[in-house]
Parts: sequence; structure tokens; C-alpha cells
Amino acid sequence: MQITLDLPDQLAEKLAALPDPRQFVIDLLAESLTGGLSKDEWWLLLDEIEGVAVDTGITDLAERHDHYLGAI
Repeated sequence: MQITLDLPDQLAEKLAALPDPRQFVIDLLAESLTGGLSKDEWWLLLDEIEGVAVDTGITDLAERHDHYLGAI
């Protein structure tokens, strides 16, 4: 199954900063089906993500994470 989402730019930027945005969305949707987070809780969670973000200076980390994991 394929689902296409049209997201506001602000949300898309926050999701793009995650290591695996697709899995994050899938997990949240699965959790919401079983009584998970409210809409307000989702926004609070995404707001908190910026607070723990670390600037690594690596511009292609999301695209080449497997390359950088091998260097650890």
C-alpha cells in the first residue's frame, strides 16, 4: 500500500530531520489506532524534537547514514 501525504512545510522540515521519518509516521499512526497520542500531543512531540537536535555539520547524514555508521 502506498499513501501520499501533503504536509505543511514546518511539519515536513521537522520530519525530515528524523533518522527514519517514514517509520516514525507509521509508528505514530499505529499507536493512534490503539488509543495513542492526541493531535496536541503530536505537535508537542514534534516541537520537542528540535530541542534535542544536534548540529553535526554533516549535510548528507540522512541520505548516507549507513556510511557514517560504519565509521563509528
